[in-house]
This record gives sequence, structure tokens and C-alpha cells, in this order.
Amino acid sequence: MEMYIIFGVIIVGLIGMSVFNNKQRKKQQAQEQDRRNRICAGTTIITIGGIMGTVVSVDLVEKTYVLDSQGSLLKMDMRSIYQMQLPAEVEAQIAAEAAQEVARKEAEKKARKDMKKSKKVEAPVEEPAQEVIEEENKAE
Repeated sequence: MEMYIIFGVIIVGLIGMSVFNNKQRKKQQAQEQDRRNRICAGTTIITIGGIMGTVVSVDLVEKTYVLDSQGSLLKMDMRSIYQMQLPAEVEAQIAAEAAQEVARKEAEKKARKDMKKSKKVEAPVEEPAQEVIEEENKAE
């Protein structure tokens, strides 16, 4: 009986790890795709084949780019990128967008916290009923 419990815990653990790793992989792929979509003319690239150069043009439909490597123009697939350095203007724009996102999330968090505080209503102080007051006055 104990063996079935241990086996069940192991199976649940493996499934949990699989789901967690899948989520991380999808998030990483989305970040990489976003980074590749930001490629523009002027981006410095090193391909998986070791070719270094600067992007001249990008075709997002065909998912290719033209690389200028020491005067030679090469049409390459987006998947061939090993490393890339975006132009300073694009890097600054990405940093600004990230800062705006952080500020937006902090504002949302603060707003949720404020709403929770405003929802906490103190228990109303019950005032004695009018009848009780009248009875006390008659008794005196």
C-alpha cells in the first residue's frame, strides 16, 4: 500500500515538473521571438555559422534578413542568429518599455491594495434602539 502512495507522489511530481518546464520554455520562446521581431537595419549579428555583420534589411514575411559582412551581402534565415546587438536607440526603447511595464504593474498592485483597504469596513457601532431609550426615560 505504501508503495502505491510513493509511486503516486513520484508521478505527480514528474507531471508537475513537466508542466513547470513547459511554461518556462514557452515564456523563453516568446521572449526570443519578440527579440527577433525587433531586428532592424543596423543590428549587429553573429550567426550560428560564425559570420559577423550588420543587418541591411529585414523581411518578416519570409523570416529572413540581409547581412552585410565585410562588403558581402548574405540573405540569412532568422533562426540562424546566435548573438545580436541591437542599435542603441532600440535598446533604449526596450529599456523604456520595460520601465513603463514595471511602473504599470506597481500602480496596479497599489490600486488593488487600496481597494482591499477600502473594502474593509469596520463593523458599524449599533446604536440602542429608540424603544430601549424610551423605556429608560419612562423608568426614571
